Amino acid sequence: MKFSRYLVWNFVKTLLLLMFSLIIIFVVIDFMGNIRQWLTRETKEAVDYYWNYLPYIVYLVSPVALLISVIVSIGGMARHLEMTAIQSSGRSPLLTLMPVFWVALILAAASWWLSETILPDANHRRFEIMQTSQQQKKNARVKYKADFVFIDSDRVSWFLKHYSGVTKSGRDVLILIRNNGELEERFDAKGIRWEEPKNKEGYWVLENGYHRRFAEDGTILVRSFESEIMGRRIRTQPEDLINERQTGDEMNSKMISRRIEVLKRSGEDTKVLETAFHFKYAGPWMNFIIVLIGASLCHRFSRSGGLSQKFGVGVLLVFIYYIVIRVGLKMGENGALTPFLGAWIGHFIFGTVAIIMLYRSFRL
Repeated sequence: MKFSRYLVWNFVKTLLLLMFSLIIIFVVIDFMGNIRQWLTRETKEAVDYYWNYLPYIVYLVSPVALLISVIVSIGGMARHLEMTAIQSSGRSPLLTLMPVFWVALILAAASWWLSETILPDANHRRFEIMQTSQQQKKNARVKYKADFVFIDSDRVSWFLKHYSGVTKSGRDVLILIRNNGELEERFDAKGIRWEEPKNKEGYWVLENGYHRRFAEDGTILVRSFESEIMGRRIRTQPEDLINERQTGDEMNSKMISRRIEVLKRSGEDTKVLETAFHFKYAGPWMNFIIVLIGASLCHRFSRSGGLSQKFGVGVLLVFIYYIVIRVGLKMGENGALTPFLGAWIGHFIFGTVAIIMLYRSFRL
């Protein structure tokens, strides 16, 4: 028990030191790369940007930090024959390393929690801060739409001349409401806006238009209005028309799932968001698999290769791991693979590699 605490403490303290160092290096490099932008903006914006960037930096550098921590802590103990001593007492290598594996599993769960709770809001905020920068010219964020159709469901269809996601209002709107496939109501309005009273459910308000009701006997009832509250007749939310959070990094799994449903109703391609949805659950497993690979490389003392060689092999494997993940995600987004397989294929491959490496290292 004492050895397990000692092993875990060596691993955790090395991990914390590395995380702190890698975060500082990441921020300095990113800041220097964007220094021209920050020189023209207020200091508060830069501080706010990197404060919101911090959770994503932690998410990005944690696999590398875990690999180095495993090799430095466990490899150092193996070099000083501490691992050999505990295993010579009759304890198997798997049981010896199990506390570290449990810590890695907890960290993988923490990474998933981070991506579901903190990362979406933090990423959305930092993207908004960079809205006016040169980066946004390469990846413009949609705030307005013109001449577009939105199919809310088989019951409600929208046709808008112009809509603003900033003001949540539009002009020249046509709304068709069907009942069992038959056209029941039609609204033509000059304007539309979203109202959201405090502590009450929001609703759409149509302005200056006409309402037509189509009766079963074929007659059409027409009336004009200056203001018409749609209330429960329309369930469409403003984020359904234009979602402020336009990438998977800005949404948790529930938000992505809802967005996929909305886009499917409108007949739009959802492979990108479906891949992002599956990667929300696949991504954190990289932390656990990296620890397995690192432990298999360094838990046994070997005269044939030092820690530097094992470190080089580990970094090479992690680099290839990253490439396979990115290729898989792109293939999932492009339809070459299913979104599920595109998100998971890298973990399936390197999870298998990690298990084989561990098995071979235990057998030697």
